[in-house]
Amino acid sequence: MNNPWKISNPWLMSIAGACCIIFYVFAFHLERSNFNLLLTLYSGLFLGYFFLISSDYKYKFVLGLIFRMVLVLQIPNLSQDFYRFIWDGRVLISSINPYSFLPIDIVEKVFDGQFLLDKMGNLSGHNHSNYPPLNQLIFAIGAFLSPKNVLGNVLVLRTLIILADIGIYIFGRKILEFLNLEKEKIHYYFLNPLVIIELTGNLHFEGVMMSFLCLGFYFFYKNKYSISAVFIALAILTKLIPLLLLPFFIKKIATKKLIAFYAIIGNLCIAAFLPFFDSNLFENYSKTVGLWFTNFEFNGSIYYLLREIGYWITGYNMIAIIGKITPVFIVFYIGYLAFTKSNFLENQYLALMVYFFLSTTIHPWYLISMIFLGVFLNTKSIWFWSFTVIFSYAAYGVNYFQEKPIFLIFEYLPVFTLFYLEHRNRKINYS
Repeated sequence: MNNPWKISNPWLMSIAGACCIIFYVFAFHLERSNFNLLLTLYSGLFLGYFFLISSDYKYKFVLGLIFRMVLVLQIPNLSQDFYRFIWDGRVLISSINPYSFLPIDIVEKVFDGQFLLDKMGNLSGHNHSNYPPLNQLIFAIGAFLSPKNVLGNVLVLRTLIILADIGIYIFGRKILEFLNLEKEKIHYYFLNPLVIIELTGNLHFEGVMMSFLCLGFYFFYKNKYSISAVFIALAILTKLIPLLLLPFFIKKIATKKLIAFYAIIGNLCIAAFLPFFDSNLFENYSKTVGLWFTNFEFNGSIYYLLREIGYWITGYNMIAIIGKITPVFIVFYIGYLAFTKSNFLENQYLALMVYFFLSTTIHPWYLISMIFLGVFLNTKSIWFWSFTVIFSYAAYGVNYFQEKPIFLIFEYLPVFTLFYLEHRNRKINYS
């Protein structure tokens, strides 16, 4: 990378130091309901990010680690999901199937159960776990190593997430080198404030998923398809989103090897669920996953427009209908890309962007997979989105939750504009 601004190293170190201070304030002196402060701090981090990735500073990896270390002792302050992670881990080490019982039904069987139930919120407490088996194993490791201390449990999970990001850094560079792309591009991911805050800070496991997927891609490019399949299966068993990407291997692997490739993934995924099998597993798990399509609504874009049209036509919320139609469209769109386009990484990026544009629920950490793919593509839409997605937090007040259309416009208008221009002009470089 060049240094178009000709910023000297002392100034770059000053910028890095300012980012450390902002990360500290973000972690230990910010409440989610204080959106003005949140936006100010996040804007400062993105300004620093812009200067750092535009520079030729040699120690960006070290800076990325330092930024993460600032957050190590933080209790997540923008999401309460980690309380459910701790809950599922404690349930599992108590030899209870996390897919079989609602938290409200077994609160007395879990250490500090009422505290965790109150903290995770009613929505989580009244639904079965939707986290795949490998994620459950990670939760169990955290609970096993720190069975009675929340911060200790957080530290275990955070350590694993940071290690996953380091893996992405190492193998992402190897993939970039294989594709004859600039290895320094990996810093677009490793230094991205959203990645650091939502993964290391708020303990979301999209980074762990992407580390396995990154390894899967690496061995795929090395033509080691069996090893690649194992890591892709591990990615799916952490988060389900890589299932959407499986069709894009069809035109890249010969038929016999492709059958074996998919067989390894399928068998590993089935085997991982077997220890949790009971008569209600499929019903409970599919019902919980289905809530993201037909019940939950947050920070939508095209879906919100469709919902408003539905209100205008019928007078009621048509989420149950729209949530069943849009997945069908996504399946056909992915099939179209997979069978007619040979651009492996671009196809995945397009599929995920369209999928999330149509989704009923978009939390900021959902963008991690596209930020990773954006490292390999000449695309700016995801970098803008990784900033503007912060406007979704404007919905959280002290004692209320209310989304504001103006912030949805601020978030999505530049993203849609850039995405349209990129796709129309086909400026994306792909492999």
